[in-house]
Amino acid sequence: MTTEAYQNTLDALGLCVSARIPVILWGNPGEGKTSMIESVTERGWHVETVILSQSEPSDLAGLPVVSPAGDVVLAAPAWARRLADHDGPSICFFDEFSTAQPSLQAAALRILTHGQVGNLQLPDSVTFVAAANPVDVAAAGWDLAAPTASRFVHLDFAMSVEGFAQGSVTGRWPALLTWVLPDDFRGAVAREMASVAGFLRARRNQLSVIPKDHASRSRAFPTPRTWEFAATLAALARHVGCSDDVASLVVTGAIGEATAYEYLSWRENLDLPDPDALLDGRESISFSDVRADRVYVVLQSVVAAVEQNVTDDRWTAAMRLCCQAAAQVSIDPAVPAVRALVAPGSRPMSATVPKEISVFAPVLKQAGLL
Repeated sequence: MTTEAYQNTLDALGLCVSARIPVILWGNPGEGKTSMIESVTERGWHVETVILSQSEPSDLAGLPVVSPAGDVVLAAPAWARRLADHDGPSICFFDEFSTAQPSLQAAALRILTHGQVGNLQLPDSVTFVAAANPVDVAAAGWDLAAPTASRFVHLDFAMSVEGFAQGSVTGRWPALLTWVLPDDFRGAVAREMASVAGFLRARRNQLSVIPKDHASRSRAFPTPRTWEFAATLAALARHVGCSDDVASLVVTGAIGEATAYEYLSWRENLDLPDPDALLDGRESISFSDVRADRVYVVLQSVVAAVEQNVTDDRWTAAMRLCCQAAAQVSIDPAVPAVRALVAPGSRPMSATVPKEISVFAPVLKQAGLL
């Protein structure tokens, strides 16, 4: 791995940690995965390392004990209580994940999905990172089951020669960078999800694809959950100014190489206008020569922008854009956006409804929205 590729992997990992999305690092033993994760303690993070291969299911699910009230509760282990007690960001690091028996991997699912260890609820400030060796080099390694693999973003990790040489001589190793999520991050993710939805309307068979062979099921593949991972990380990568290579790494790590290549190629050719500029009139658009899938993404991005900042004028402008698309192309790509805009609680009470909305009347009546 080159120095650039190594740094890209670190940046991709930093995106996952910053977004609180579980990530698993795949690499050979002795590559420095653990020390690199623990480097965040220098910036105030707390790291709890759990050697999964040396654990018991009760270490993850909690140990049954009788409470003073006579009820049986699952007492959380000490490492989980330390994470819950830490006032600030922290990482729960599951080391040697691929050498843990399937029963232990299954016990980790509730922690990864809900952040619950026994009866203890971990705070949102905790993010989950795992390290694993490929099965062919792991000591008594196990393939990850598909439900477990789909909880993670998968990154390949290897130390670069230049990085090892510099770190060995100077004692300064590349540190893991993290970012603070912006206030408008939900809006950025919603706009990226609009792109994902547009792609999946054109490639419906890519929503959920579980590989047939065991090795592929242990890595990244598309599911509704991993598509959300991909959209969140792509939006964050764009916000913090990461390179296209880093964005490609996190999207590939979420949904798999083949699907990621197809999606990113499709996404690159969208050339989307700024939805806020369309809403306030700084930009205009003609849908006449626009593909239906691109029309859909533009309108969904507009809906996402309105939901982040709802005013009478912005809502009415969004409706006019939908009516314009229906008149210039067809109502099909505009119907989902109109349904979202007129759904209960979405329309401001004093917002003006354009008279052109009559073109959607049959659809809205059928949906019980008119």
